[in-house]
Amino acid sequence: MESSRCRKRSSGSGGDDYLPEELIMKILSWAYVPSILMISSNYCDNGLCNATIVYPLEDEKQVSVPLITPFDSLRFISSFNGIVCVCNAIYSDIYLFNPLTRMSRKLPLKHSRDPHRYDVVFGFDSVSNDCKVLKIAYKMPARYCTDALDVLSVDLYSSISDSWREIQVGIALPSLAYCSFLPVLISGPVVDGVLYLEAVNTIVTFNLHSEMFGLIPYPSFNHRRKSNVLDFEGSVAVVLESIRDGSLDEKEVSLWTMEAVSDEVFWNKIFTFDAGFNDIDWVFLYAGANNFVGKTRLGQVLYDYWEKQTKYIRLPSQSFCVKALKHTETFLSAEQFIGVNNS
Repeated sequence: MESSRCRKRSSGSGGDDYLPEELIMKILSWAYVPSILMISSNYCDNGLCNATIVYPLEDEKQVSVPLITPFDSLRFISSFNGIVCVCNAIYSDIYLFNPLTRMSRKLPLKHSRDPHRYDVVFGFDSVSNDCKVLKIAYKMPARYCTDALDVLSVDLYSSISDSWREIQVGIALPSLAYCSFLPVLISGPVVDGVLYLEAVNTIVTFNLHSEMFGLIPYPSFNHRRKSNVLDFEGSVAVVLESIRDGSLDEKEVSLWTMEAVSDEVFWNKIFTFDAGFNDIDWVFLYAGANNFVGKTRLGQVLYDYWEKQTKYIRLPSQSFCVKALKHTETFLSAEQFIGVNNS
């Protein structure tokens, strides 16, 4: 395992608008999670990632931890409880990987029902201390180009049993919006034991312990969504943009959190961002300590909504895009990774 220092701030023009990478790591370390995982990717838009994971340690050094696989490109799924889930581009080979211990497990091969379309999502069941992976198959339409797909089957992998089994959806899922190069369902945050799966037209929930699905509508007001589904201080949240006072020139951007009361779901506006936030096109996540990670037309940014400050994140290379993710140390014991490969 080799260590290398963060890249120093360049002396090019416009440098005052950027934070050096050492300071970025320091700021992100102030989040309420103990560490930040950064994935370098050549194909951020469609989820294909290179197999290099940078794990900042407490002394602000970086450690490059390669995941050895028989393929070059990885599709990053998500990270929970210290475990990272990745797979190849066609979802046939799936790995669970612990960057801290450098231990990985290749999941048993799950034969695909070709030529169906697939998604893989991942979450951690804290009740049973079990990593769970869902492989979702969609029924391909008669024509390849379409705007919606229907769920055909769902298979669940448990790290405790190290095996797959088919589970019943149990509810009538709507046809899900479809794009050739993007997942139909995006693996989102886990809040109170529920995995939130983001679709274009709805939020699909999956209780990781009871293994039951549910549906939650997005806020049904005159809003445009400007974020992924977020975990904001333990609440499910989205950033919404609305037209204020009927004016196309004055837009209000606000944070909304979800509240469930007696099996009913309500969305509540928590606060409105200042005008400087309007330049942010999309918010990827809430990193804690008042900081949101998003992007503008000039690059990716770290925005402090309390101080109302925006700082650009300088990437190692303009050809790479870096997604910062909350990443906690694992509570999984080594016994749960029987038969793994130590790189």
